[in-house]
Amino acid sequence: MSFPLTFVSDFDGVWTNPKRELQAVHQTVQTALRRMCGWPQEHLEEVYAHFREQVLHSPHQYGWRIDGVFSSFVDEDYFAVPTSIAQYIDDAPCEDSVELKRAILQEFETVLSFVDSCYASTCENFRNEVDHDLAEGSARVLQWLLDNDVNVVFVTNAPTEKITTWFAHHGFSVDDGRSTAPGSSRLRVYGRAGKQHLGSSSRSLDFCGRNVQCDRPQYRAVLERECPDLVIGDVLSLDLSQPLAMRVDGNPAAPSAVGIMHLPHTPEWVLGSIGSAAHEIDYLVPHVTSIPRFVERVRANSLIHG
Repeated sequence: MSFPLTFVSDFDGVWTNPKRELQAVHQTVQTALRRMCGWPQEHLEEVYAHFREQVLHSPHQYGWRIDGVFSSFVDEDYFAVPTSIAQYIDDAPCEDSVELKRAILQEFETVLSFVDSCYASTCENFRNEVDHDLAEGSARVLQWLLDNDVNVVFVTNAPTEKITTWFAHHGFSVDDGRSTAPGSSRLRVYGRAGKQHLGSSSRSLDFCGRNVQCDRPQYRAVLERECPDLVIGDVLSLDLSQPLAMRVDGNPAAPSAVGIMHLPHTPEWVLGSIGSAAHEIDYLVPHVTSIPRFVERVRANSLIHG
């Protein structure tokens, strides 16, 4: 006989393949740059590819920064690549970047605000135009979770309406987690969860030599409200560092298990952080269709350890 479990999950990268949306953002940035600087398309594509290569080869220098502190690193979070390219252009280390920066600042206050504008317009258009394609098997997995007494809580930086719309397209009704009590609805979402926002403390954990900031108060508040048994995400810094720090610190709301979704770009330092210690990732999740197996493992371990 099963008993209820609460499963907290990220959305993009776990239930979707974000490659198409990210490609659309890159295309929007390049189209705007070509318009502003007047370069031939081939030259701009070569320069952009070079900038992308530079930031991916320097993950300690580039990523998603909040007030100058890394919230996630570019090699673990491919949605941080366009922002990192903006940082590279802003640093102006070469003649091409100087020329692009000059062109951008004629229309935008900062290089970063230019990329943020590209992100906003692209993601809104993408949500309106795509066919709401979840990763293969997602709908079947979600139904299995609901049928097997699992409360599913999506905690994502994406807008709430993105998740509700995409799942509604597949026949699921997702409630807003902020307006419903934990356990009152089996399928809920916290959109714009602010997992990237860091607190005032310097709380961090070391993952294979990579120092990751773990004090994420907005995310922690959701975790403490939901008290999940299992957390799965695709970006260690954003999705897993806070629940792992809670477990290390003995927070009673900490999950008993965390899992990282294994994507083609998952870096070695993340894969090397899988183990049995309190600060390590418990499960490497190969695909969304593997989630039921890990749910059953968590449930079995709960029965053993009481």
